[in-house]
Amino acid sequence: MTPPPSSTDAARDTIPHYVSPEPFAPEEEVHLTPEQERYYMAGQWKLMWWKLRRHKLAVAAGAFLLLLYVVALFAEFVAPYDLQHRERRAVFAPPQGVHLFHEGQFIGPFTYGFKSSVDPETLQRLYEADTDKVQPLRFFCRGEHRGADYTMWGFIEG
Repeated sequence: MTPPPSSTDAARDTIPHYVSPEPFAPEEEVHLTPEQERYYMAGQWKLMWWKLRRHKLAVAAGAFLLLLYVVALFAEFVAPYDLQHRERRAVFAPPQGVHLFHEGQFIGPFTYGFKSSVDPETLQRLYEADTDKVQPLRFFCRGEHRGADYTMWGFIEG
């Protein structure tokens, strides 16, 4: 008894299979179009780059990652304070919001100072924003090394 034909056997019988009657000639040169030749002659890294470049989210994530690496290389220049530096008067102060406008006028990036007080019942230090003290944010400023000469990475004078 023979088993019934499966659906793959039926599909194989209906698809025509072409075999060239010409004999295979290995010495015959195959002519490629310039587009085909570009892909056949490209190296593995170039093929991977072409595939990655089509994925927009991956390119954006790679650019962001590259930016983070550059910032990490120049961290001494971007962050003017040492890793161990703490402002002792404001260790428990909440984070300050960055503002651009003060009383309707554009000032630039700044934060408000804060007033601190001690709750007499819980002895907890309380902080509240003092809108009279406008403290502008400074970029590329000298940090705690005011008197010493600055060298980036230990050998580039600054």
